[in-house]
Amino acid sequence: MDNPFKKIINNEKLPESVKGKVMEDVDIIKLSLDIADLFMIKYPDTLTDILNLKDKDE
Repeated sequence: MDNPFKKIINNEKLPESVKGKVMEDVDIIKLSLDIADLFMIKYPDTLTDILNLKDKDE
């Protein structure tokens, strides 16, 4: 894929279509990071906390 930023002349504004595509890509990356954080860090921590509370009650 060609780099769309190389097609832009320094004095011109960035086309809205390119801005939109970049923002969509950033949003997808943020969503991926949030999902990974949820399932790789927060969910196991929650399970560990629950199991530790159950062990303390016994």
